[in-house]
Amino acid sequence: MSAPVLTLAGVGKRFPATPGAERRAWTRQLGRALVGRASRPRAAEDGRVTAVEDVHLTVHRGEAVGVVGLNGAGKTTLLRLAAGHLAPDTGTVSCVGRVGTLMDLTAGLAPALTGREAIPLAGALMGRSRAEMAAAMPFIEDFCGLGAALDRPVGGYSSGMALRLGFAIAAHGDPDLLLIDEVLSVGDFPFRQRCLTRMMEVRERAAVILVSHNLPEVARFCARVVVLAAGRVVFDGPTEDGLAAYRRLAEGAALPTPTAPPEPDATPAFLRPVFRDPARVGPLDLSWRDPAGQAVASRPFGAPLILRLRATLAAPARALSVGVPLYAPDGTRVTGLASDLTMPPRPARAGTTVTVTLTLPAPCLNPGPWHGVAVLHDGPGTLARQPLPPLTITGGPSRHWGVVTPDAAWRVDASK
Repeated sequence: MSAPVLTLAGVGKRFPATPGAERRAWTRQLGRALVGRASRPRAAEDGRVTAVEDVHLTVHRGEAVGVVGLNGAGKTTLLRLAAGHLAPDTGTVSCVGRVGTLMDLTAGLAPALTGREAIPLAGALMGRSRAEMAAAMPFIEDFCGLGAALDRPVGGYSSGMALRLGFAIAAHGDPDLLLIDEVLSVGDFPFRQRCLTRMMEVRERAAVILVSHNLPEVARFCARVVVLAAGRVVFDGPTEDGLAAYRRLAEGAALPTPTAPPEPDATPAFLRPVFRDPARVGPLDLSWRDPAGQAVASRPFGAPLILRLRATLAAPARALSVGVPLYAPDGTRVTGLASDLTMPPRPARAGTTVTVTLTLPAPCLNPGPWHGVAVLHDGPGTLARQPLPPLTITGGPSRHWGVVTPDAAWRVDASK
C-alpha cells in the first residue's frame, strides 16, 4: 500500500465551556509565542469540553473512509483537525500534499464576489496558483452547472447552488486528501450522483474522508468506516461492520470496545476478503489463458478467454463448485458466473488436484483493466476466495460506453 496521506497519532482537542474563554486562551497562547515562552496549562482549563480524545487514524492514497457517529461525537472537529483548521491540544497531525475541503459551503466564497470571481480565491485558499485555477475553470464551470448564475454575487446563492460551486472547486483542485462533511445532503439527487462519481475518480489518485449520516451513500462509496462516540474511535474497519456498530449506538447500545486499525492491504477493497482454509485446500493456482493454452495478461476485445483454476484438496469435499464475480475498473460488480448454474457440484477425495476451466467464447468486456475473484465452494461453505490475476482488454470499438458491448444485430428500414 502507498505511504499514508494523513496520520493522526493520539490526537485530542478540547474547547472552553464558558463564553469568551476560547478568545482569551488564544490571546494568551499568541502572546507567549511572540515572546518565545512555552505554553503551559492553566487551572481554569479544567472546565473545557472534550471534543476528540486519543484518536489514532491513518489514511492511505486510494482509500475512501467514512466517518459516522451520533451528533456531538466529534466528527466535524476531527475533519477540522485533519484539514489544519484547528491545532490539536495533544498528539500530532501529519498530512502529505494538498488538502481539499468541503466543510463550509461559504468557505472562500465572499458574498460580494460573483461565483466566477470566487473560484480563483477559493483555489488560492487550497494552495493552487491562479494559472492552475484558470486551467481548471472550464471543468469547474461545466461540473457545477450554474450557467449564468456564475456571474451573480455568491451572497444570493441558495445552499444547493453554493454546494455545487464549492464541490466543483474542491474536487477539481487536484487534492491529495479530500475532506467532505455532510454537505452533500443539501444537493438534489442527480447532483449527488455526479458528486459520488467524481469522488470515485478522485479516490483513484487521492484519499477521501466522508462524514455523513446518509448510510447508503457511505456504504456505496467507502470500503472502510470509522465510528466515533464521545470523541473516541470505537470502530475502524470494514464498512458493513462499521455501519452495524453505528446502528447499535443509535439504538442506545453500550459503546463497543475500540478496535485496532486494519492492517495495510494492497488488495482493492471490492476484491476482499481474501480467504483460504488451509486444513481443507491448498493455494489456488489461477491464470487467464488463450485457446492455445498459453497464459495471458491481456486479450483483444471479443477474443475467446479462458480462466483456469487448479487446487489440491487437503480434505474430502462433497459438493465442489466455483463462483467468479467480475468487476469493472471502478469496482462496479458487472456479473457473477457460477458453475452450479450449468452443472451440478461434484464430490472429490482428499489429495485430489481439482482443475476447473471457465471458457468465455466471445466476452463483451470493454477495453481497460478488469478485476475478478475466484471462490471455491464446498456446498454452502467457502474453501477459498482469491483475486484473479490482472487482465487487460485491448482494442475494441472506437466508441464504447459503460463496461460491456454485447453482440447485437441491427436492422433499419427506410421503405415507404
